[in-house]
Amino acid sequence: MFQVSLLPGISSSGMHPGGYHNYFSLNLTAGYAGSTRLLGLALISNADEESTSGLQIAGLANLTGVNAFAGMQRKEREEKVRKGFEANLAGIQLSGLSNIVLNNVFGGQLTGGVNISRGALQGLQVGGLANLVYKYTFGIQLAGLWNISFESMDGVQISSVANYTKGGLFGFQVGAYNRAGHIEGKNSYESDDPTALQVGLVNHSGKMNGFQVGLINIAGSMQGTQIGLINIYRNGTQAETRDGTAIGLLNFGNSGYAAVYANELFYTNVELATGNSKNGRIKSSLRNIYIQNALIYANDPSFLDKHGGWAFGYGVRKFYFNRSAVAGMNNFRFLSFAVDALHINHEKKKLTEELSLLLRPRVSFGTRLHPKLKSIYVFGGISYNVYLSDSGYKMSPEFLESSAKVADRELDMWPGFSAGVHIQ
Repeated sequence: MFQVSLLPGISSSGMHPGGYHNYFSLNLTAGYAGSTRLLGLALISNADEESTSGLQIAGLANLTGVNAFAGMQRKEREEKVRKGFEANLAGIQLSGLSNIVLNNVFGGQLTGGVNISRGALQGLQVGGLANLVYKYTFGIQLAGLWNISFESMDGVQISSVANYTKGGLFGFQVGAYNRAGHIEGKNSYESDDPTALQVGLVNHSGKMNGFQVGLINIAGSMQGTQIGLINIYRNGTQAETRDGTAIGLLNFGNSGYAAVYANELFYTNVELATGNSKNGRIKSSLRNIYIQNALIYANDPSFLDKHGGWAFGYGVRKFYFNRSAVAGMNNFRFLSFAVDALHINHEKKKLTEELSLLLRPRVSFGTRLHPKLKSIYVFGGISYNVYLSDSGYKMSPEFLESSAKVADRELDMWPGFSAGVHIQ
């Protein structure tokens, strides 16, 4: 059937266009039909009662499933649904303001405003403002402001403000704020689901076994990886599974330590570290493993010929503590591997503005002095220092000096040591 209309009811389909199924529908203002099979064009809107397929283009809105239950009592509506009625889109809708489908979208919706699927989406939604799916999504949602896929999201959500699913995220979300009910990944228990990812200013998930990358990451039970300035999480709960890794300046979870030590550069170094355990629920492991993130401050009034120097920086550590069933001997000693990055300042109370970067990989060994000293360890370590600078200062001790030029910058390298007290 081919339809031409001026207004709904003033068309080649007569006064009751809802009973017609058109292959082509050309509408000067607004079109109305039982269904459109191939092409619908309207200056203002296209509306179909039962289904839409092919291509719909409207200046303002496309609607599929409009008046599908008009005049029916609740029991009649429920009976119609039980018999399998669905008003679906199998094609593409293009509009200036909104596309709305009563049930499922198999294809695409593109609008300058809001796309809505009150069922599921298998395909693509692109909205200048927002996209909304009431059930699950297999596909892509791109929006200027926000995307929602209530039951689950198996694909991609990208927006400038927010992405949300209260179910599982199996794909990735990119936006200022991302929220998911749960994220699966390689540490999930008996799960073959792909590892999911959230990237944003704030990322929030219940169970989080994938990846979060942002300024603030928040997770319930966490067996994935968080990378951000602030990470908030709880340990996982499933037996014989590993916990995740939190990499950030501040990590609010289940472990941390403080340390005070001296090294070949500064007499006073202070570390405050936060992090998480990795394998506390794996009974067969021979050692306890922790990932720690350290904030470092160093100071020495005699540094560099009594000018007084200081430093601040960040370091990542991996600790291996022994396991033992003997009372007082569990976590009695540790081996750690660390990498530090520090900005060296060459005058007291003054920030060196030029490049003044010290990179320091380090290996340390620590032990308690007595089983009853459960939290206090003494430790010593060796390091290799690499200092890159535009400041003109030389850092390496003379008897260990090894210098070079890299792109007109001073490069000093030397072995170092550290010794101090670690409080777990």
